[in-house]
Amino acid sequence: MYSSRLIKTGKQTVCSVPFLLAAGLLVTAAVGLHPGLKAMSDYYGKKPIDLRISLDQFDPSRLPSLQQGWKYDFYSASEIDIGTVDYVHISFDNQDNTRKLKRAELFITYYNNPQDKVPHTPDVCSRQSGAIVEQMSVITFDVPEWGPNRSSVQARYLIIREKKYKMVDLYLFCVEGKFRYSRNQVRWVLGIPGNQYSYFSKIEAATVFPLNEDPALALETSKTILVEALPILVSEFFPAQEQLKRQE
Repeated sequence: MYSSRLIKTGKQTVCSVPFLLAAGLLVTAAVGLHPGLKAMSDYYGKKPIDLRISLDQFDPSRLPSLQQGWKYDFYSASEIDIGTVDYVHISFDNQDNTRKLKRAELFITYYNNPQDKVPHTPDVCSRQSGAIVEQMSVITFDVPEWGPNRSSVQARYLIIREKKYKMVDLYLFCVEGKFRYSRNQVRWVLGIPGNQYSYFSKIEAATVFPLNEDPALALETSKTILVEALPILVSEFFPAQEQLKRQE
Protein backbone atom coordinates (compact mmCIF):
# COMPACT_ATOMS: atom_id res chain seq x y z
CA MET A 1 0.00 0.00 0.00
CA TYR A 2 1.13 3.58 -0.59
CA SER A 3 -0.17 7.04 0.27
CA SER A 4 -1.33 9.64 -2.25
CA ARG A 5 1.79 11.67 -1.47
CA LEU A 6 4.70 9.30 -1.06
CA ILE A 7 5.74 5.98 -2.66
CA LYS A 8 8.21 3.97 -0.62
CA THR A 9 10.62 1.89 -2.70
CA GLY A 10 13.23 0.22 -0.50
CA LYS A 11 15.35 2.90 1.14
CA GLN A 12 14.14 5.70 -1.15
CA THR A 13 10.98 7.77 -0.92
CA VAL A 14 9.57 9.10 -4.18
CA CYS A 15 7.12 12.05 -4.15
CA SER A 16 3.88 11.53 -6.01
CA VAL A 17 2.74 13.87 -8.79
CA PRO A 18 -0.11 15.55 -6.75
CA PHE A 19 2.32 16.34 -3.96
CA LEU A 20 4.82 17.89 -6.36
CA LEU A 21 2.09 19.99 -7.96
CA ALA A 22 0.87 21.23 -4.58
CA ALA A 23 4.41 22.07 -3.48
CA GLY A 24 5.03 23.94 -6.74
CA LEU A 25 1.89 25.99 -6.28
CA LEU A 26 2.92 26.93 -2.73
CA VAL A 27 6.39 28.00 -3.85
CA THR A 28 4.93 30.03 -6.72
CA ALA A 29 2.42 31.70 -4.40
CA ALA A 30 5.13 32.51 -1.85
CA VAL A 31 7.37 34.04 -4.52
CA GLY A 32 4.56 36.15 -5.98
CA LEU A 33 2.86 37.12 -2.71
CA HIS A 34 5.18 39.95 -1.67
CA PRO A 35 5.21 41.74 -5.06
CA GLY A 36 1.44 41.31 -5.30
CA LEU A 37 0.83 42.80 -1.85
CA LYS A 38 3.22 45.63 -2.60
CA ALA A 39 1.41 46.40 -5.83
CA MET A 40 -1.93 46.50 -3.99
CA SER A 41 -0.45 48.68 -1.26
CA ASP A 42 1.01 51.08 -3.82
CA TYR A 43 -2.32 51.35 -5.62
CA TYR A 44 -4.72 51.54 -2.68
CA GLY A 45 -2.40 53.18 -0.16
CA LYS A 46 -3.06 56.85 0.48
CA LYS A 47 -0.51 59.56 -0.26
CA PRO A 48 0.21 62.88 1.48
CA ILE A 49 -1.24 66.12 0.20
CA ASP A 50 -0.21 69.62 1.18
CA LEU A 51 -2.35 72.47 2.40
CA ARG A 52 -3.58 74.85 -0.26
CA ILE A 53 -2.35 77.75 1.89
CA SER A 54 0.01 77.55 4.86
CA LEU A 55 -1.75 77.84 8.22
CA ASP A 56 0.54 80.68 9.24
CA GLN A 57 -1.41 82.75 6.70
CA PHE A 58 -4.60 82.44 8.76
CA ASP A 59 -5.83 85.96 9.48
CA PRO A 60 -7.43 86.34 12.96
CA SER A 61 -9.10 89.57 11.89
CA ARG A 62 -11.49 87.45 9.81
CA LEU A 63 -13.16 86.19 13.00
CA PRO A 64 -15.71 88.97 13.60
CA SER A 65 -16.68 87.91 17.12
CA LEU A 66 -13.11 88.47 18.40
CA GLN A 67 -12.42 91.95 17.10
CA GLN A 68 -13.95 94.52 19.41
CA GLY A 69 -12.32 94.39 22.84
CA TRP A 70 -9.90 91.57 21.99
CA LYS A 71 -6.20 91.68 21.15
CA TYR A 72 -4.70 88.73 19.30
CA ASP A 73 -1.18 87.37 19.14
CA PHE A 74 0.49 84.29 17.68
CA TYR A 75 2.14 81.71 19.89
CA SER A 76 5.70 80.80 18.98
CA ALA A 77 6.82 77.22 18.35
CA SER A 78 5.54 74.89 21.02
CA GLU A 79 8.00 73.25 23.39
CA ILE A 80 5.90 70.09 23.13
CA ASP A 81 6.34 67.93 20.05
CA ILE A 82 2.98 67.98 18.27
CA GLY A 83 4.16 65.86 15.35
CA THR A 84 3.86 68.48 12.62
CA VAL A 85 5.26 71.82 11.51
CA ASP A 86 1.93 72.77 9.93
CA TYR A 87 0.03 74.53 12.68
CA VAL A 88 -1.16 77.90 13.95
CA HIS A 89 -1.87 78.84 17.57
CA ILE A 90 -3.52 82.20 18.22
CA SER A 91 -4.31 83.83 21.56
CA PHE A 92 -7.09 86.40 21.94
CA ASP A 93 -6.71 88.42 25.15
CA ASN A 94 -9.73 90.27 26.48
CA GLN A 95 -8.99 93.99 26.83
CA ASP A 96 -12.32 94.80 28.49
CA ASN A 97 -12.04 94.31 32.27
CA THR A 98 -15.82 94.39 32.64
CA ARG A 99 -16.14 91.13 30.74
CA LYS A 100 -16.07 87.83 32.56
CA LEU A 101 -13.95 86.06 29.95
CA LYS A 102 -10.17 86.32 30.23
CA ARG A 103 -8.73 84.74 27.10
CA ALA A 104 -9.64 82.67 24.05
CA GLU A 105 -7.43 80.50 21.87
CA LEU A 106 -7.59 78.93 18.42
CA PHE A 107 -5.21 76.03 17.79
CA ILE A 108 -5.09 74.28 14.40
CA THR A 109 -2.75 71.43 13.42
CA TYR A 110 -2.46 69.65 10.06
CA TYR A 111 -1.11 66.15 9.32
CA ASN A 112 -0.76 64.50 5.91
CA ASN A 113 1.75 61.67 6.30
CA PRO A 114 -0.03 58.27 6.12
CA GLN A 115 2.25 57.18 8.98
CA ASP A 116 1.22 60.10 11.21
CA LYS A 117 -0.34 59.14 14.52
CA VAL A 118 -3.48 60.92 15.65
CA PRO A 119 -2.16 63.25 18.39
CA HIS A 120 -3.23 63.35 21.99
CA THR A 121 -6.40 65.32 22.55
CA PRO A 122 -6.84 68.12 25.14
CA ASP A 123 -8.46 65.83 27.72
CA VAL A 124 -5.32 63.66 27.73
CA CYS A 125 -2.80 66.52 27.59
CA SER A 126 -4.52 68.54 30.33
CA ARG A 127 -4.55 65.59 32.73
CA GLN A 128 -0.88 64.98 32.05
CA SER A 129 -0.14 68.61 32.98
CA GLY A 130 -2.03 68.31 36.27
CA ALA A 131 -5.36 69.90 35.31
CA ILE A 132 -8.73 68.35 36.13
CA VAL A 133 -11.28 67.50 33.44
CA GLU A 134 -14.57 68.29 35.17
CA GLN A 135 -16.84 67.50 32.24
CA MET A 136 -16.51 65.74 28.91
CA SER A 137 -19.30 65.28 26.38
CA VAL A 138 -20.18 65.79 22.72
CA ILE A 139 -22.10 68.77 21.39
CA THR A 140 -23.70 69.37 18.01
CA PHE A 141 -23.88 72.82 16.47
CA ASP A 142 -24.68 74.41 13.11
CA VAL A 143 -22.41 76.23 10.70
CA PRO A 144 -24.92 78.49 8.93
CA GLU A 145 -22.51 79.48 6.17
CA TRP A 146 -22.61 75.94 4.78
CA GLY A 147 -26.36 75.94 4.36
CA PRO A 148 -28.94 73.36 5.45
CA ASN A 149 -27.42 70.39 3.60
CA ARG A 150 -24.18 70.47 5.57
CA SER A 151 -24.80 72.60 8.57
CA SER A 152 -24.33 70.33 11.61
CA VAL A 153 -21.00 69.24 13.06
CA GLN A 154 -20.09 67.55 16.32
CA ALA A 155 -17.25 68.47 18.66
CA ARG A 156 -15.88 67.21 21.94
CA TYR A 157 -16.84 69.53 24.80
CA LEU A 158 -14.52 69.78 27.81
CA ILE A 159 -14.58 71.83 31.01
CA ILE A 160 -11.04 71.87 32.37
CA ARG A 161 -10.08 73.28 35.76
CA GLU A 162 -6.64 74.73 36.42
CA LYS A 163 -5.48 76.21 39.74
CA LYS A 164 -6.60 79.79 39.01
CA TYR A 165 -9.20 79.44 36.25
CA LYS A 166 -11.42 77.15 34.24
CA MET A 167 -11.58 76.64 30.50
CA VAL A 168 -14.15 75.47 27.98
CA ASP A 169 -12.33 73.54 25.27
CA LEU A 170 -14.07 72.44 22.06
CA TYR A 171 -12.18 70.36 19.53
CA LEU A 172 -12.89 68.29 16.46
CA PHE A 173 -11.03 66.79 13.52
CA CYS A 174 -11.42 67.36 9.81
CA VAL A 175 -10.27 64.18 8.10
CA GLU A 176 -10.43 64.01 4.31
CA GLY A 177 -13.20 66.60 4.42
CA LYS A 178 -15.26 64.75 7.06
CA PHE A 179 -15.71 66.06 10.60
CA ARG A 180 -15.12 63.70 13.52
CA TYR A 181 -14.70 64.26 17.27
CA SER A 182 -12.60 61.27 18.40
CA ARG A 183 -9.23 59.76 17.52
CA ASN A 184 -10.76 56.36 16.71
CA GLN A 185 -13.21 57.97 14.30
CA VAL A 186 -10.28 59.64 12.54
CA ARG A 187 -8.38 56.35 12.27
CA TRP A 188 -11.45 54.69 10.78
CA VAL A 189 -11.73 57.27 7.99
CA LEU A 190 -7.99 57.13 7.30
CA GLY A 191 -8.12 53.33 7.03
CA ILE A 192 -10.97 53.19 4.51
CA PRO A 193 -9.62 52.80 0.95
CA GLY A 194 -10.94 55.07 -1.75
CA ASN A 195 -9.21 58.42 -1.83
CA GLN A 196 -5.73 58.62 -3.31
CA TYR A 197 -4.64 61.41 -0.96
CA SER A 198 -5.24 61.84 2.74
CA TYR A 199 -4.94 64.37 5.56
CA PHE A 200 -6.43 65.22 8.90
CA SER A 201 -6.50 68.35 11.01
CA LYS A 202 -7.34 69.02 14.65
CA ILE A 203 -9.21 72.29 15.23
CA GLU A 204 -9.47 73.44 18.83
CA ALA A 205 -11.12 76.51 20.38
CA ALA A 206 -10.71 77.22 24.08
CA THR A 207 -12.02 80.03 26.29
CA VAL A 208 -10.77 80.82 29.80
CA PHE A 209 -13.16 82.04 32.51
CA PRO A 210 -13.05 82.60 36.31
CA LEU A 211 -13.42 79.62 38.66
CA ASN A 212 -16.72 80.80 40.13
CA GLU A 213 -18.43 81.71 36.84
CA ASP A 214 -20.95 79.76 34.79
CA PRO A 215 -19.37 78.16 31.67
CA ALA A 216 -22.24 79.15 29.34
CA LEU A 217 -20.61 82.31 27.98
CA ALA A 218 -17.26 80.56 27.51
CA LEU A 219 -18.98 77.71 25.68
CA GLU A 220 -20.76 80.14 23.36
CA THR A 221 -17.47 81.93 22.64
CA SER A 222 -15.58 78.73 21.81
CA LYS A 223 -18.44 77.54 19.63
CA THR A 224 -18.58 80.86 17.77
CA ILE A 225 -14.85 80.69 17.06
CA LEU A 226 -15.30 77.29 15.40
CA VAL A 227 -18.37 78.45 13.46
CA GLU A 228 -16.37 81.37 12.05
CA ALA A 229 -13.08 79.51 11.47
CA LEU A 230 -14.26 76.22 9.93
CA PRO A 231 -15.64 77.66 6.64
CA ILE A 232 -12.40 79.57 6.09
CA LEU A 233 -10.27 76.48 6.70
CA VAL A 234 -12.36 74.22 4.48
CA SER A 235 -12.75 76.61 1.56
CA GLU A 236 -9.25 78.09 1.51
CA PHE A 237 -6.71 76.04 3.45
CA PHE A 238 -7.60 72.34 3.47
CA PRO A 239 -7.38 70.35 0.19
CA ALA A 240 -10.59 70.29 -1.84
CA GLN A 241 -12.48 67.02 -2.16
CA GLU A 242 -11.65 66.82 -5.86
CA GLN A 243 -7.95 66.88 -5.01
CA LEU A 244 -8.26 63.80 -2.81
CA LYS A 245 -9.94 61.50 -5.31
CA ARG A 246 -8.08 58.68 -7.03
CA GLN A 247 -7.07 59.48 -10.58
CA GLU A 248 -7.87 56.44 -12.74
